[in-house]
Amino acid sequence: MAFRLTSLRAAGALRSATPATPRLAQATRALSTTPANREAVQQRESPEKKAQSLLDALPGNSLLTKTGYLTVGTSLATYLVSKEIYVLNEESVALIATVGLLAVLYRTAREPYTEFAEGYINNMINIFKEARKEHKAAVQSRIDQVAELKDVVDVTKNMFQMSKELAQMESQIFELKQRVAYAAEAKSVLDSWVRHEANIREREQKELATSVIEKSRQELMKPEVQNEILNQCIAEVEKLTAKKL
Repeated sequence: MAFRLTSLRAAGALRSATPATPRLAQATRALSTTPANREAVQQRESPEKKAQSLLDALPGNSLLTKTGYLTVGTSLATYLVSKEIYVLNEESVALIATVGLLAVLYRTAREPYTEFAEGYINNMINIFKEARKEHKAAVQSRIDQVAELKDVVDVTKNMFQMSKELAQMESQIFELKQRVAYAAEAKSVLDSWVRHEANIREREQKELATSVIEKSRQELMKPEVQNEILNQCIAEVEKLTAKKL
């Protein structure tokens, strides 16, 4: 009874708002008279196909199950209406019209939306495939680059061995340079000593010659030596004269 009273109150409220119902009917008629709807009416399916589509929309896998659902639903609606549990009023008509309109809109927009969704999904799949190909190509190129460096260990070992040999050669060259520099320094020192000794000998020889010459001059300056030399000269001249005669 409470549900019935609530339904009656809702019906009264709907009657007070009846000016909106003709507008809804006019809008429905205007929608049904559009070129798209006229074309849809012209392309309306046959009753057999429509019945088959309604049966396909029902839940269940077999025809018996779908018929059972339809029978139970019809019986339940008839029972509710006969017992006045549910009162068919303007709200019910508006609800049925709304549900029908939504069903028409759903059937009209389902195929374009499905095509759009499938196109979007295919586009995303293509994008993912392209990205996967690019990623695969990048990974493969990186693998190829790394594969070129597979002998890097042997090359590094050879380069390390060469660096060791170069270091040894540089140390030997430095040692030889030090030896050459030491030999050149020793030679320069020896040459300086030789020059110093030569200068000393030359100076000593000069001093000796000077002293001998000075002593000879002093001896010659003595009268006795001069007389002795003069006598020797006279004796030699006489000998030469005697030999000629």
